[in-house]
Amino acid sequence: MSEMNHQHFGHAVMPQATHDEQAMEDHFLSMRMWTNRNLDPLDRRLLDEVIVPQVTAKTGTAPKSSAQVRQALEAHPLHQLWLTLSLFYQDRIWQVLDGAIDRQFDELAAKVDEQVAAPKGSLRLNPDIEIPRYISAIDHHRMPGSYTVDTADKDFRAGALYDRFASTYLRNLNGGWKNDGRGHTLASHVHDFYPDLEVRRILDLGCSVGHSTVAIAQAFPNAEIHAIDVGAPMLRYGHARAEAMGVAIHFSQQNAESTDFADGSFDLVTSSALMHETSAKGMRAIMKECFRLLRPGGVMCHVDVPPRHEHLSLWDQMRCDFESHYNNEPFMTSLARTDWVAVAENAGFAREDVEAGYRKGTFFLKPDRADFFTAGDPDGRTLLGSWYACSAVK
Repeated sequence: MSEMNHQHFGHAVMPQATHDEQAMEDHFLSMRMWTNRNLDPLDRRLLDEVIVPQVTAKTGTAPKSSAQVRQALEAHPLHQLWLTLSLFYQDRIWQVLDGAIDRQFDELAAKVDEQVAAPKGSLRLNPDIEIPRYISAIDHHRMPGSYTVDTADKDFRAGALYDRFASTYLRNLNGGWKNDGRGHTLASHVHDFYPDLEVRRILDLGCSVGHSTVAIAQAFPNAEIHAIDVGAPMLRYGHARAEAMGVAIHFSQQNAESTDFADGSFDLVTSSALMHETSAKGMRAIMKECFRLLRPGGVMCHVDVPPRHEHLSLWDQMRCDFESHYNNEPFMTSLARTDWVAVAENAGFAREDVEAGYRKGTFFLKPDRADFFTAGDPDGRTLLGSWYACSAVK
């Protein structure tokens, strides 16, 4: 294999690819693109033109939910091919990136140590933390070891793997190699709806490696930024990553359901793509913790995956179900049916103070009210490139 490296991209601790590793990544990304462009439309036609009429003829009622068509759809060879390819390219990308990190692990370890030698921010770990089962029992996105498994002393592997995968898998769909589109979208929402909010302290929940946290810090340059996650290897890497990017963030290993911060100690509490990886019980506990942590007049803002069950076609419902049943995102389907406003209200926020709807994604600070909307059309076209946002003032 050739050991010639591509031109360095990203920050100082980003794993790099050789020519051959990059070629393998591109191969499986091309397979993903081919499947999306060619098999997705066929699978949609299969459902609409074959499976729905079959189910309707059998039951006497046209199906309205993906649960009513799933068994018949998954029995068809075309859909089985779609499922097989969708899982295959995902797993192979993970394997290619995992091998690349193996090759340069010692080099990356030295770079991580170098970045945190004289930090602007900080890192506080808790070896006794109890990891919620909805995290510890699942390899999310089929990522080997998920977010919490240590493979070495002072391990950062999970963070490096997740950072490289996000930049590779999403490419330019979420902000390029920084993977920070959700963070810019969240910050834009806060600047849009709460322009007079005085922000001195921010807490980002479920920060992973700080993709969104860095963008939020850039949008509020005078604020002290704290970020928590349950995964120690994610935080070790995220700390080094933030330092490499020149951003002071105070990372700590904590469960977002119950933190050790004082009541009313933050002006803004945020999360990006956290809720779809928590249980229904966990989501409700996190919202209550947000209410406790905010000072009066403070704001919480969450940005997450966009599917809302009531705005999806049958095939798009099935596509959302795929994430739960096969891509190790078991709570995505239930989140699509969750009333965020009711959850926020039950956490203590006044219903009239809660905003919930879609937010068009942006890769920079763009507080434009026209980018916020609350309805989606049945074929999902208006939802492309959008995130689901929920915010509230205490």
